[in-house]
Amino acid sequence: MVDGVWQKAAERIRASLGQVVYETWISPLNFIDLHGGTATIEAPNRFFCDWVKDRYLELMQQMLSTEVGGTVEVSLTVREAAGSSNRSNGNGSRSSNDLASKAMVKATMATGSRANEAERRPPHPELNPRFTFAQFVVGSSNQLAHAAALAVAERPGEKYNPLFIYGGVGLGKTHLVTAIGHQLWNSSTTGRRVLFMPAETFMNELISSIRRERMGEFKQRFRRIDALILDDIQFLAGRERTQEEFFHTFNALHSERHQIILTSDKMPREISGLEERLRNRFESGLIADIAAPDLETRIAILQKKAALEGLTLPGEVAMYAAQNICANVRELEGCLTRLAALASLTGAPTTMEFARQALRDLIPTYESKPGIEAVQRAVADSFHIHLADLKSKKRTQHVAFGRQVAMYLCRKLTSNSFPSIGEHFGRDHSTVIHAFNLIERRVNNDAAFRLLLEKIERGLKHVPTNAIPGNRRDSGPSVRQAGG
Repeated sequence: MVDGVWQKAAERIRASLGQVVYETWISPLNFIDLHGGTATIEAPNRFFCDWVKDRYLELMQQMLSTEVGGTVEVSLTVREAAGSSNRSNGNGSRSSNDLASKAMVKATMATGSRANEAERRPPHPELNPRFTFAQFVVGSSNQLAHAAALAVAERPGEKYNPLFIYGGVGLGKTHLVTAIGHQLWNSSTTGRRVLFMPAETFMNELISSIRRERMGEFKQRFRRIDALILDDIQFLAGRERTQEEFFHTFNALHSERHQIILTSDKMPREISGLEERLRNRFESGLIADIAAPDLETRIAILQKKAALEGLTLPGEVAMYAAQNICANVRELEGCLTRLAALASLTGAPTTMEFARQALRDLIPTYESKPGIEAVQRAVADSFHIHLADLKSKKRTQHVAFGRQVAMYLCRKLTSNSFPSIGEHFGRDHSTVIHAFNLIERRVNNDAAFRLLLEKIERGLKHVPTNAIPGNRRDSGPSVRQAGG
C-alpha cells in the first residue's frame, strides 16, 4: 500500500519534470517508508541528496501529499553503503536498463569506489586531469548531454553509439567527453584503450601517414582502440580524403561495438560540407546538445570554481558575475580566475566593490548601464504597447509577455535587485524571478527570439539613460512573440 503511494507520486513527478530529469535524479532514489506524515527516502550519496533537496524536495512533498490526501514531509537521507544493494529505486523496483540513472550514481561515487583501481594505472596522457564528472556542473542546459555521457561511460558501445554532443564555444563539450575518457580509462585493472584527439589532429596524422606511406600503421592505431573521442568533428567538413578514411574508421569501430564519441559546434545536418553517409552515421546514435547555462547554473559554476581555487565567494558577488557574464562557461571561469588572482595578490576580501573593480574590463560599469525606465520604454516601443500597460495589472498575453521581457532585460542590463525591479512594475520579487527564468530559457532555445532581444539591447547600449524619448508607439523595431 505504502509502496503504491510512492509509485503513483513518482509517476506524477515524472510527468512534471520530464523523462530525462526523472531518470537522472528521481529514479535512483530509494523509497523506505511513509509513517506519521513523514516519507523517508534514501539518496545514493551526499551530493545526490543535497541536489535533490535543493531542487525537487518541494515537488516530491506536493505529489506525495496529493496521493495521501494530507500533508506529507519528505526526509531525505544518505544510503548506507552496506545496505544499498537490496533497496528498490524511485519507481518501486530495481531498474536494470536505466543506463543514465545508474551511471549517475556510480559516477558521483567513482572517487571512492575506484581509488585503489586508478592507482594501478598512470593518468591518460591526452586527457585534461581537470575535466572529470566530479568537476562538471549539471544544469537544465546540459542535463541530457550529461546523463548520456554518464550512460556511455558506464556501458560503452551499447545504447548510445555514437554519442554526438554539440553546442557553442566554451559550454563544456570537451569537458564532458574528456570525463567519459577518464572513466573508461580507469574502468578496469587493465583499462580500456581510449584515444582522444581534436579532429584537426586526426587529419594531420592522416596526411603525415599518406606522405610517409604508413597508412597501415595509421589504420591499426585507430581500429584497435576501445573508444575514440574526436573533438570538433566539424573540422572534417569539405575534406574529402579525411572524411573517406574516417568513414572506414567509424565503420570498423562501430562493427566491433567500440564506443565513438564526437563533439561539434552544430548538429550533423547543419555541418556544411559533411558527406551524407557520415551524417547518417552520426545521426544513428544519440545527439545531445549543450546550451548556454541559465542563471542558476552559472552561479553553481562560479561557486564550484571558487571552491577549487580556495576563494571565499559571497552570494551577492556570485550573483553579480553570473548576471553579467552569460555567454559561456569559459568566460565565467576566466572571471573567477581573475577574482582569485587579485584576491590572492592583494589579500583583499571579495566584496561587491572589489568584484566591480576587478571585473570592470569584463562587465560594463554601473554608470554605463541603462535605468529601469529606459528599459521599460524600449520594450514598450518595440512591442507596440503603452508604457502604462507595461506597469499595470493588465494580463493579456501580449502585454504580459512584454512585461516579462522588460523584467528580464532590467535584471540583465541594470544593477537593480529583483525586489527593486518588482517595485517598478508593481510586482513582488518572486514574479520578477519567474519572468527572468522564463525568458532566459526561451533566449537559450529560440534563436529568432534571441536576435530580437539583442536588437533591443543594442539600442539601449547606444542611447544615454537620460535621453530616452517618450513612449512612441509608432517607432522602434516591431517585436511580437517569436515562435508563438
